[in-house]
Amino acid sequence: MDNVGLRNKLFSKGLSLLFMLAMMLVAGAATLVFAEKASAHGYIESPASRSYLCKTGQNTGCGQIQWEPQSVEGIGSFPQSGPSDGEFTGAGRYPELYAQTADRWTKVTLQGGQNAFTWNLTAPHSTAEWKYYITKKDWNPNKPLARADLELFCSFQDGGKRPPFTVTQSCNVPTDRSGYHIILAVWEIADTGMAFYQAIDVNLINTGTGIIEKPTVPGNVTSVSQTATSIELSWTKSVASEGIKQYDVYRDGSHVGTVEKPSFVDKGLTAGTSYTYTIKAVDAAGNISEESVPFAASTKEKKPEAPGEIADWDSSAVYVQGDRVLYNGLEFVAKWWTKGEEPGKADVWKLVE
Repeated sequence: MDNVGLRNKLFSKGLSLLFMLAMMLVAGAATLVFAEKASAHGYIESPASRSYLCKTGQNTGCGQIQWEPQSVEGIGSFPQSGPSDGEFTGAGRYPELYAQTADRWTKVTLQGGQNAFTWNLTAPHSTAEWKYYITKKDWNPNKPLARADLELFCSFQDGGKRPPFTVTQSCNVPTDRSGYHIILAVWEIADTGMAFYQAIDVNLINTGTGIIEKPTVPGNVTSVSQTATSIELSWTKSVASEGIKQYDVYRDGSHVGTVEKPSFVDKGLTAGTSYTYTIKAVDAAGNISEESVPFAASTKEKKPEAPGEIADWDSSAVYVQGDRVLYNGLEFVAKWWTKGEEPGKADVWKLVE
């Protein structure tokens, strides 16, 4: 090969190497751009968010997010866009975080007023805005969380800047409500159309009183029915931001029962006797309402038995084999000696069909 041919060959190889190098640089730049667009992640560490408490094990049943609390990412531009109602606490991707009842999630105690919110960004990203919402005073903690339940109370514009790995922002949390509330923080990314969603379940204390809001007082206590030995009560439901856990029933000042629903049957009473009842509601956080207005009710007089007449069951009476009683409109016969054992529940009684 002459010198000209050799020079041409070397020149051609040089061009090829330069082309390959240029392509590698372009590919590298593209990879960096893609990484920048795809790698943003972060979560709120203080006050501890729902997803962060999944990571620490204080929340359970969280699914995948227990290993990656920084990944609660979904469609942005909230609330105009974004995940559907009932799903934005999990960014529309993590259904385990959608669950919503008064006692499903561990709560952090938060004093109303100025509070610092600290984000741990495992991968910072060009940021448009930070927004903080809180549930309204009349929200229902036992229903899926909806946009209509929230109101904006704090926001920060970043104009596309890339934040540091730790971001702390101060917000004035409302002091006109207390008890269980959810704070929803949204980190809007500037150039991907995505956002990160962090729900914080808080036990909010009003700074003015330091007292958590009590459940409403049970109302309209009344007696539905009475027998010679029992009184059945009912009342209107109480309401609490924490959700109602139970009702405690008091007879003449003494606790006689606990029920989950607004009704109670007081048994084993004396015939022809008046009793006074009050009710207190207890929420999921253990807060107790004021007692209801006292309500008086009387058992019926015990009628003398006519020949062949079957009497109502009396919890204080002794029955022997063959004795018959009426209970809740049904007839029962005793199979052996018994006292205080309830017909329909104890084997000693047989239903007469």
